[in-house]
Parts: sequence; structure tokens; C-alpha cells
Amino acid sequence: MEPAESGRPAAPAPEPRRAQRLHAAGRLSFRRRVPEVRAQDLPCVVGGEDPPALSDLVPEGYRRVEIEVGPGKGIFLLAAAQAQPETFFLGIEAAVAYGRHAAERLVHAGVRNALLLVDNANLYLGDRIEPGTVDRIHVYYPDPWPKRRHRKRRFFHEGMPEVLARALRPGGHLLVATDNACYAGQIALVLGSSTFLRRDPEEERRLLGGPPGFGFTPTAFERKYLAEGRVLRRYAYRKPEAAA
Repeated sequence: MEPAESGRPAAPAPEPRRAQRLHAAGRLSFRRRVPEVRAQDLPCVVGGEDPPALSDLVPEGYRRVEIEVGPGKGIFLLAAAQAQPETFFLGIEAAVAYGRHAAERLVHAGVRNALLLVDNANLYLGDRIEPGTVDRIHVYYPDPWPKRRHRKRRFFHEGMPEVLARALRPGGHLLVATDNACYAGQIALVLGSSTFLRRDPEEERRLLGGPPGFGFTPTAFERKYLAEGRVLRRYAYRKPEAAA
């Protein structure tokens, strides 16, 4: 190491910062160390610093895989798994307590084609999923982080369409719902200006007119917001068939 001009040794260059995954106490956390909470009797895995890849979580025999980002209490995840037993569902939840709660819901219902993973979905979609392996990604009522200084924490940001499209198979769908008008505008801008995804109004109408468990419904927030008379905005975006 060369000495500094003052005669003191130069300070070592700082090591590059690692992407943080999770914080044990945080609801929205970013890949820090978390305690190993692996309940043997629950379909719930806490990812920690090195979460398993999607291919390690999906049992053999499932030809379709869908992911829900932020399943919370697991109401949609359970309904979807029951409605589509031939599909495997992975719920990626940032909070250990919610992950365990949703997993308990699955166990009590006797559902075997779904699993909870506690991790940062923003990172997991980008670094633990093989390209083109997911049929649908569901993101319902993500935290709008209304304070301006917190908006950088929002799930939908400029680089997210490429990450989502990479995980989706050609022809696969991203399904989104929000009650927040400001955040809806940002989502429409971010996704609408992307070349990786295309809005699919026909799929929106089909799902809104269909039974629960296939898209958009049911969720705890949906029930709450409908009771409050809020306007709910629901979007479907499709990855073009020709996309790699």
C-alpha cells in the first residue's frame, strides 16, 4: 500500500456493498441477515442471505408456476391454490410473521401446491429465477409509500418491467391492483412506457368477470377497500410471445 502524502498509510478502498435482503424486524426489508425460521410443519422458508432458487422450491410434476408478491395474510394465495390445483404458487413475503400466518392458512386448508418464501421480492425476481419460467406474477395493493422521501422504496420503479419480463414466460402475465390513484399513475407510466410488457385489456375483463382465485380477487385489502367505497384499479400486462 502506498503511503499517503501526510505520511500515513492510505485507507483501504471500501468493499462493495452487498444487496440487503431482509431485516428481521422490518416489514419491507432488504436482504439482511434473518434468523433461521424454518418450521418443519409449515410450508414456509425464510430465505436469509442465500435464498433457494425457484427451481429448488417447485416440486416435480407442476407445469405451471405463479408468484404472488406480498401475499400478506394469504387470502388470494389460498384461493388461487384451491382453484388451480395443477399450478404451483409461491408467495414472496417480506415479513416473517405474515409468511408464517399465510403458511398456517394453507396447512389448515390442506393445500399442498403452494409455499411461502420470506424474502425481498424485488431482489428474488432478479437473481433467483431462471428466465421465462413463471406463468403469472400477481402484485396486489403494494405499499404506495405516500411520503415523497419514501417513494424510492416502491416496488414499481423504472427498472422493474425488465426484471418482471425476464421472469415471465413469453405470453405470461403480470397482474396488478391498487387503490392509490397516485401510485396507479406511476405504475401505468412505468409499465406503459416499457417495451418488455404490453397492457392486455381483454385479460383484465376476463379475470374481472371470472371466479375468484385466478386473478385480482380475493385479497384482504380488496375486501377492506370495497367496504370503504374506494376506487380499485386493476391492470393486466402481457409479455409478448416473441420476447426472449
